[in-house]
Amino acid sequence: MHARGVRHEPIDFAGQGRPPALPPASPWRRRLALGLVWALVSLWLVWRRRDAIAMGALPDTDDNLRLLQVRQWLAGQGWFDLRQYRLDPPLGADIHWSRLVDLPLAAIIRPLTPLVGQGTAETFAATVVPLLALLVAMAAVAAIARRAVAPGAWLWAVLILPLAGPVTAMLSPLRIDHHGWQIAALLVMLAGLVTPRRAAGGAAAGLAIAASLAIGVELLPFLALGVLAAALGWVADPRERVRLGALAASLAIGIVVGLLAFIPPPARFGFGCDALTLAWAAPILVGCTGLAIATMLPPAGRTARAAALLTVGLLAGLTLLGPTGACLVDPYRAVDPRARRLWLAIVTEAQPLFRQPTETLLAALVLPLTGLAGTMLMLRRQGPTRVWLTLLALSAGGIVLMLLQTRAGVAAQALAVPGAAALGWLGHRRIAASASPVVRVLGTVALFLLATGLAIRLAVGIGFARPPADPAGAKATAACMRPDALAALDAVPAATVLAPLDMTPALVLHSHHDGIAGPYHRNGAAIADLMTAWAGDDMTARSILGRHHATLVAICGAPAEGNVYARRAPDGLYARLRRGDAPRWLRPVPLAGTPWMVWHVAD
Repeated sequence: MHARGVRHEPIDFAGQGRPPALPPASPWRRRLALGLVWALVSLWLVWRRRDAIAMGALPDTDDNLRLLQVRQWLAGQGWFDLRQYRLDPPLGADIHWSRLVDLPLAAIIRPLTPLVGQGTAETFAATVVPLLALLVAMAAVAAIARRAVAPGAWLWAVLILPLAGPVTAMLSPLRIDHHGWQIAALLVMLAGLVTPRRAAGGAAAGLAIAASLAIGVELLPFLALGVLAAALGWVADPRERVRLGALAASLAIGIVVGLLAFIPPPARFGFGCDALTLAWAAPILVGCTGLAIATMLPPAGRTARAAALLTVGLLAGLTLLGPTGACLVDPYRAVDPRARRLWLAIVTEAQPLFRQPTETLLAALVLPLTGLAGTMLMLRRQGPTRVWLTLLALSAGGIVLMLLQTRAGVAAQALAVPGAAALGWLGHRRIAASASPVVRVLGTVALFLLATGLAIRLAVGIGFARPPADPAGAKATAACMRPDALAALDAVPAATVLAPLDMTPALVLHSHHDGIAGPYHRNGAAIADLMTAWAGDDMTARSILGRHHATLVAICGAPAEGNVYARRAPDGLYARLRRGDAPRWLRPVPLAGTPWMVWHVAD
């Protein structure tokens, strides 16, 4: 049984004969089965987060700020006005996020609010929207496995994807930040690159790349690898000009639409490194134009196609001599130098993976290495086909990028799913041929644990897992982030609050207070001021509070961030407040129904 356009060699079952072929499932049955698997996985994820869903407690700083951004847009803030005025008022914080991710949330919240109230509508949207991104991702990996491995391999792919820990974390209920949609777009791009339908696949890949870049440029290296793979596929096979031409045209159109529809007018023609601006649009549009022209020319030999590709690359590369080149050298060049030293240097996801603890390193690498093994096995069986060379380039590239920066690990895990599915499918065909029921059952279970990486991850967890250094402190900090605990702060008249950096977005979302800063790099000066105030002496802290018009100071629990301040300055403001030694210029504010401790800044 063969997928269209993909060659599958017979499997040697050591003389036992090939199992009888099953009739191909009709598309509607396959889609129904996919929908059923998605529904079951969704129910499992909702059950896992049922307590947080009941409270409306979003898991991450970015999720809280995303919901606040949607809430303010629905309340009348302009489409292109992406400043967060609840941080560092009155000027506000510069947030470069895209409205594209706001759209599905707003599409649910707006009509539901009159029926069930704003809070319930927001929680429902925050629960459903990530699961929609999960459905897109599952459909994409199913299509990749069905076309690249075998028609029946799609089930392995959709079962492995939810067990890729970092990927599932981004596609779980309440994770409404943009990373889940970017992962879904990356997998759609990959599906477009491997489908036998060249024109449709190229168009889908180009639009997926454009959508991902309109959301954010974090996955740009992975997307560039995809375009390069398509271009090299055309050099090797002239028939691939249809796919590459469609990709180039749809990507160019998508970039223009993305710039005009989602990037604020002053920024779209600038050279910011952290968003879709002219810095990235210029080389992309030059490259797309060149590729489109090259693929429309009369057919030529492989050498001529390679020369054309090299020429297009050089023309696009000329744009890197300007500000874009500086972005490649140092993407954080615009971050305030103090914030780079005080904050960015200790952000875990911005560090190389090889600098992480051993258990983190092993847990992150196991699925990508499993996928790489499956990819190499398919290359050995099928030969250097375009499809598997593409999958090899992206999976191997993902591992390299992950080793350089930990945050790339989510994309690397997602790209490993097709190779892992191939490993599972091929192994299961061998196990299914066994005459022993015990071998078939236990072998399938063992194979599933191996292909998903669960076997090694469980071993790593048993051998390396360490309990929290301060379990009581971790529990207390979690209680601080409950929406009802934050809402209780409304008993104090609205003001600007000095609170820990990572706790500020949730505080601002669930109370009527404003904050000085959250962990958003464009606001490096405010981040540095906040961290300096917490680690500063009385004079330094009071000066910074006055500059930011902050009249309240609040702490709660034992967050890891607090340990940073206490370690840097044992006699600084945060360390003193945590041990109960409040300075005289802070007056305690009595509060009920919340673990937060609040002080008012005396005049």
